[in-house]
Parts: sequence; structure tokens; C-alpha cells
Amino acid sequence: MIFKIPYLKFVLNLLSLTLLFTCLLITAQADESKQLEQKIGQLIHNGSVLIHNEKGQTILSYQPDKAFIPASIVKILSAQIAIKKLGKNYRFKTEFYVDHHHNLLIKGYGDPFLISEEIEKIVKKLSQKGVRNIKQIYLDPSSFKSNITIPGTSNSNNPYDALVGALVVNFNTINIQRLKNGDIKSAEKETPLTPLAAKKGKAIQIGSTERISLTQDYHESLQYVGELFQFFLKNQGIKISESKIAIQSISDSWSLKYRHYNSHDLDYILSGLLKYSNNYIANQLFLTAGGEKSGFPANLVKAETVFQEYVEKTYQFDENIFRFKEASGLSRDNLITANMMMKVLESFKNYHHLLSEKKGALVKSGTLTGVYNYAGYIKTSRGLFPFIILLNQKKNYRDRILKLMQQYSKLK
Repeated sequence: MIFKIPYLKFVLNLLSLTLLFTCLLITAQADESKQLEQKIGQLIHNGSVLIHNEKGQTILSYQPDKAFIPASIVKILSAQIAIKKLGKNYRFKTEFYVDHHHNLLIKGYGDPFLISEEIEKIVKKLSQKGVRNIKQIYLDPSSFKSNITIPGTSNSNNPYDALVGALVVNFNTINIQRLKNGDIKSAEKETPLTPLAAKKGKAIQIGSTERISLTQDYHESLQYVGELFQFFLKNQGIKISESKIAIQSISDSWSLKYRHYNSHDLDYILSGLLKYSNNYIANQLFLTAGGEKSGFPANLVKAETVFQEYVEKTYQFDENIFRFKEASGLSRDNLITANMMMKVLESFKNYHHLLSEKKGALVKSGTLTGVYNYAGYIKTSRGLFPFIILLNQKKNYRDRILKLMQQYSKLK
């Protein structure tokens, strides 16, 4: 086909305009990207940021190899290690023994979801197995070292400071309502008001509802376990002769009556861990992984060793700039770099659904005094862009930085 000269000129002019427009667009995007980089940089006084695209390529980086306190974003790594070390089908167990005197002994293995609803299921099963009369309840918490203090916790009644242990119920917290007339009642329909919970409820303000850490006393924690089981056992029609609750380790005089596996799998537990940033769950997983790997009783040394060895073997993290003292992020002795955390996010993509959505991003936050971090995935039309914001500074600019990073991702 032969084109006339005017038509060829039109085509060439159109191509030239298209090329010019493309060049201008690329230049404009480059200028906008540069401006966004500068705005992000101005908000970082002591920290780092890092973004990968959907292919794992770095599109924005600032101080990615400098170590910072991660706070609760370390829970993403904790969740991943729990999956690898315990297996995604892992279910926590609790064992129930009887002796020839009709005593009942409960042995715990760190189940973080031993909650009221689960206890109700357990006592129904015990009844089905012929438990009708109990003389006394004994508790065996020996699968964890006693009186474990998680680094970073303080002696407070805040739920995030709840004690860990082999045998703990309801996250070692109580949800209490104190009425205007001073009466105390449980704020959860599933949970009865036990004598110890009623005593602790007197400390909260009249006319308020609070969830508080039950106790900083190891023995009071076990007392609450016994009281809660007593209530549900009696409610099931099982008679208990003596109200006293004793602590005793398993011996040859006891025979296994029932081994209960929690009705919730690890995926469900990890969802609660990440969406609610539950420190207690994180460190129950931490200690249990150590116990399962190195033998019970679980302790901090075994747990820290298992976690540290995993990351060093899997990611080759430099031990001089990576520290993992506990799994919740409470400890300021934990350290990680953006590049290290990015490796975790890249391998955690299949579990991104466990994170909470925040304005177009799947985000895990990490907050301590002077620590304001985010880690997760920016949702784009091309896929998930993993990102990290580590700010160890006085000013909390993480939301502003995340918004700028989302704008930046659209240009890449």
C-alpha cells in the first residue's frame, strides 16, 4: 500500500507527540518520586524505610542495614517461626489425670487459648468419660519453669503485662464490671465471677468495665485456674468434695483420663496474635516452641535458642545486629534491620491474611515509648508490595510516611 505524503506526516507527527508525551510523563513521575522520597526522608530523624515491589525488587530504601528496636512488628517473625517449628496443624494440649481417691489433676502445656468456652467443652468430655465425683483438684504447671519473667514486662495490671505459664486461663486476665452501687460482676457472659476475680474487681473504679491482668503472683494465677475449673465442673453436675486447690507434679499414682487438644488450630491462634497484638499469646508460643524442640520444662533460654538458631539458619541474620530476647516485642533488647525484616515479609506473604487492613495496606504496628513502627504489605493493582517503617524517635510520623509510601508505590 502506498501512503500519500500528508498522511505519512500525520503519522510521524502523532508518533512524535506520543513519544514527547511519554517522555514528559516519565519525567513528571520521576520528579514526583523524588519529591516523595524527600518528604519521607524529612520525617525520619532516627529510623529506616524499605519497600519491595511484587517481584521482590527494592523500589525505595533508606538506612536498611541499621538496626532498630522492632517492638510488636517482631510478632510477624514470631508467627512465622511458630508455623515452622510447631506446624500449622499444631494444637495445644492439656491433660487430665485421676487417682484412686477420685482426685483430678490438670497438667498444662502452655495453651494460650485455654479460655472459658474451651473449659466448658473439656468438662463435658470429662463427664462423658465417667467423671462424676471429684475429691480435690490438683494443678501441674511443671512443663514451664515457674515464675518466668518476660523481658520488657513490668509489674502492672495491664493485660499486655500478663504472666505466662504452663497452665493459665483466659489470657491470665479478667474482664470485670463494677456497677454504680459497687457490686462486681463478670463482663463476659461466658465467664463466671470466681472468688479471686471478685476480690480483684474491687480495685477497679465504680461504674466502669475493665480488662485487667489478673495477677503478678504466680500462685494466684493458678488459683484462678482452679476456681474456673471448679465452677464449670459443678455446672456440669460433677460433685467436688473439697474446695481447696493444690499444686502437685504428676507421678505414678495418677492415670491419664483425658488428653484435650484445643479446638482452635495454629492459624486461628496466630490471627488473634497479630490482629490484637497479644503479648501473652506471643510468648506462650515462644516458650512452647522451645519446650517442644529442646524438651520440657520450657524456659527462656530454650525458647531464645530455638528462635535465634532458626533465623540465623534461615536468613543468615548477623548476630551482631539481630537480637531476639522475647517474642512479643516488649523488650528493648530486641533488634532488627529493615533488610532483615523484609526477608521475613517476603516469606510470610502466604499468611498476609493474618494482618489487619489499614487504608489499603495490611499492617502490623509496633509501639513503645519513642518507637513507632509499621510492617506489612501495600495493596496495589500489581500485587502486594512488602514495606517496613522503623522509627526509633520522639515524633510519630509513621502514618504520614505510610501514606507517602503508598503514593510512591503507584508510581513504580
